[in-house]
Amino acid sequence: MSEVNTVETKKARKVHHTGRTSQVWIYLGKQFRFFINENDWKVLPMAAIIAGLVAMVIRKKFFVNMEGSLIGAFALACVGIWNGCFNSIQTVCRERAIIKREHRSGMHISAYMEAHMIYQFLLCAAQTVLTMFVMRQLSVPIPRNYGSGIITPWMICDLGVTMFLITYAADMMSLFLSSISRTTTSAMTLMPFILIFQLVFSGGIIPLPEWSRPLSNFTISNYGIRALASQSGYNELPMTTVWNTVSGMKSSTIGGDFTVAELMEKLDSPGIEKFKDRVVLGTITVGDAEAALGLEKSENADEALTNPVTVGQVVEILKNSEYLNEHRDKVISLKTTVGDVLDIIGEENVKNFVQRKTAEAAHKPEYECTPKNIIRNWVMLGVFIAVFAALATLMLELIDKDKR
Repeated sequence: MSEVNTVETKKARKVHHTGRTSQVWIYLGKQFRFFINENDWKVLPMAAIIAGLVAMVIRKKFFVNMEGSLIGAFALACVGIWNGCFNSIQTVCRERAIIKREHRSGMHISAYMEAHMIYQFLLCAAQTVLTMFVMRQLSVPIPRNYGSGIITPWMICDLGVTMFLITYAADMMSLFLSSISRTTTSAMTLMPFILIFQLVFSGGIIPLPEWSRPLSNFTISNYGIRALASQSGYNELPMTTVWNTVSGMKSSTIGGDFTVAELMEKLDSPGIEKFKDRVVLGTITVGDAEAALGLEKSENADEALTNPVTVGQVVEILKNSEYLNEHRDKVISLKTTVGDVLDIIGEENVKNFVQRKTAEAAHKPEYECTPKNIIRNWVMLGVFIAVFAALATLMLELIDKDKR
């Protein structure tokens, strides 16, 4: 009689939990219990602390200049990848034996994975909201006006979508790593190598050799940095590094002591030869002389008093000068400072020229601030999410064949 009751009880339980949808809710509830009872909630204050540390570094640079925007994009991509990896790197491997047993008892792997994807989706969304809030509170110069966004009306929402996709993609990647790891120790051992690959081969801050550049297409960080740099207006901002270097050299002395012979030898340099036809003194007419002397304009005012003088003619005069040839050993001091040169040319003119030219040289098509470019990177992050989720599901579907 007891055997019959046991069989009937097993059948009742099996029928009650057969549906995939009901199993999703069961495992989703289990994840929320882990969140509270197993201290999984600690990832939220951790995300806020990491965001705060990064915000303090980038708040005077992000959205301000090219270098700051690229550094900020790299730092925020690191934040997203770090948060995502720690969310799920131990999730599957810590209960691997339980999953195997429950799978043999009728648990659907697809339901288990769907519950994880929903839970991790909510967790990544919460971390993203915290990150954006902390950045706003620490005065990261994100445009706040309505209409300042590229895809949405607010730039902070655009950045939030990108940060969420980076975090969620890294989360699914770690979920896959957790599904192929036997223990939490092996998962945590594997994670640093994955992080190094993601950051070193991102193609953002660290220049890559030609042979390794295609590897960046297989990193979440590459598409995350592209989206973030595009949203921060990388190509539209000035590059300040070169000018700051020049400006810091204002007190530096240039020039030195030269003999007349040394200076005359420089008259044959390629630089002088290049400008030998340039006019240094234009034609002076009678009218010009009369105007300078305050005289009335005469009938022959258009008559030329001198012909144009070129650089080449000046060089020939200096080379043939008897005085200079007689004093070839005389030492002449030609010293000045970078600041004096800037004052002569015009410091603001030099600053604008240097920043404009360096910005043109640093322009990158992949950082174009256009909706099409940003959406393309969002789609690629979505592809990473789908691929890693599918791989994790596939690996767990084979868990019965795992003899470990």
